[in-house]
Amino acid sequence: MSGLQSTHGTKGYDCMPPDIVQATLPFLSPGDIRHLSHTNKYFHKLLNFDSSETLWHELYRKAFGTPYGNDEPFLNKNTGDFKTCSEAIVIQNYPTLSWQERYKIRAEKAMLYTWGCLKHSRLGFTAMSNPALSEENLNGIGGRIKFGVNTPTQVPWFSADYQQLDDKAIIQVSSGGFSFQLLTKSGKLFSTGSTFSGGHKGPGPIAGEHDYDPIRTAIRELENSFHSVQAGTAGQINTTGSFGATPSSFGPHRNLYEPLEQMEEKCAETVTGNQHVRRMFARNCFEIFTSSRVSFEVTQERLNSIKFIAVVSGRSHFLAMDEHRDLYSWDSPDSEFGVKLNFDGLSNRESNPIIKIGCGWDLNCAYIYKIGLVVWNNRRALKKEELSCTVNYKVIPNTADVIGAGKVVDFACFQGDCVIYITNNGEKLSRYYHGTVHDLDIPLEGKLSKLSSCFSSLVLFTDQFCYTLKVKDGEIESDSLTKLDLADPEEHIISVSSGDYHTMALTQKGNLYSWGLESQLCGCLGLGPPEKVIEQENLGTWEGLRNMRVPKPTKIKLKENYVCVAVCAGGWQTGALIIKK
Repeated sequence: MSGLQSTHGTKGYDCMPPDIVQATLPFLSPGDIRHLSHTNKYFHKLLNFDSSETLWHELYRKAFGTPYGNDEPFLNKNTGDFKTCSEAIVIQNYPTLSWQERYKIRAEKAMLYTWGCLKHSRLGFTAMSNPALSEENLNGIGGRIKFGVNTPTQVPWFSADYQQLDDKAIIQVSSGGFSFQLLTKSGKLFSTGSTFSGGHKGPGPIAGEHDYDPIRTAIRELENSFHSVQAGTAGQINTTGSFGATPSSFGPHRNLYEPLEQMEEKCAETVTGNQHVRRMFARNCFEIFTSSRVSFEVTQERLNSIKFIAVVSGRSHFLAMDEHRDLYSWDSPDSEFGVKLNFDGLSNRESNPIIKIGCGWDLNCAYIYKIGLVVWNNRRALKKEELSCTVNYKVIPNTADVIGAGKVVDFACFQGDCVIYITNNGEKLSRYYHGTVHDLDIPLEGKLSKLSSCFSSLVLFTDQFCYTLKVKDGEIESDSLTKLDLADPEEHIISVSSGDYHTMALTQKGNLYSWGLESQLCGCLGLGPPEKVIEQENLGTWEGLRNMRVPKPTKIKLKENYVCVAVCAGGWQTGALIIKK
């Protein structure tokens, strides 16, 4: 901006219409916007942090519009017409408030609720640890065996008096097969439960390979040092616990693993009062992974050095992007810490940044500017002292356009190497599978605008309706096309998310609808006790001894004056961000 000012002077800015400024805002950071507001009186009035509706609307979209994950399509329409799901809901529920007030409500009042299978404490709590649970909320057999939570239940989160608001504000929630991933406004990443992988391998190292583990090597060296024999003194043991040291005297030895335990203690960050929601870190945050010497040193500065801006989840893995558009992958049962990825042979990050990321059942996909959709199922294993690993990727042909009818608008990932996407043309689906692209002729009403997926279903949004399709082994089952209609004609679906066998829909009013199969009394539909749903309300049927099927979208009964602003489904569980109005 300084170069523009020196050439054209301040007067040139005064001639710049507000809609041009607004179109530029998505490309600026909050700091850049603040600096621009101080340029002159015109920009100060237009972008004043205390009063500007233009500014606060854009800040809301940047913070809560999940622009870098594929929950929303690319922002390819005029900003005055296009609304993210969260925007549409807060406009509907808070029509008289300013964008600054809506921002404050979304940041401070949106709480995480989960329901479904209790296994591995994937809901962010156990049947015994959450005081918000009642006996009626729990599905089970007898008094002690509990399988799942059948009603949206608030997850114990940071306490009301916790001062770090940006750590408390959840901007995105994503669900894999066995856990939830939570991204806060401060850029911290959390995961629920004891396992995100369920013991299954994701799109990590090639079969037979493993990332170099300096912690395991350090433990081995500690143990070898501990058992080393002092020169000339057979049978005596090194009791110092230091590498290669020879003790001068022998007596009761200290805890050999104390340095490692101290490191683990420093990085075992959980939500205050809730050990079932833990913070996730990348390998690059620890000196032991990045240095040629063995060091268990951990600093808070280094732990906070990576700020994430997006997270997406597959069945047994998840992918996160930081503020510099670098990607980190948690993709195998061994990857407790995220592995930084690189794409050898593609242009650098500065000229070709990663714009959007997505996960499928067992693959990842990223849209890279002027390169297109890049898909991968595995990567090279990390070697000693390597800070990043190479992805074994493929570029989907003819997806690099940044303008015009061929520009990619949205994409959805499935199983194997299947990716389905739509372009600005809005008239057809394109499917990439086994290295080739085919256009799919699906009879839809309206222009395609948005996609979402699970391993066995595709959700299609047009500018008129919402549809679902079944997908099996990369093949679309055209005869499964179903238009989603709700009983209330004033309700319009704006977001859909699917688990293994159940589906959730979110409407512009902030209401939740669910349908599908609730397996083994897991409670993932959130409709209440199955006996009540089937026998009293006649909304579902039994399939076997402990499976409930609800065939049509059915409204979940939230408490009065509660509104949902985001929903995700995965595996046998569901999560949502819900505001008490």
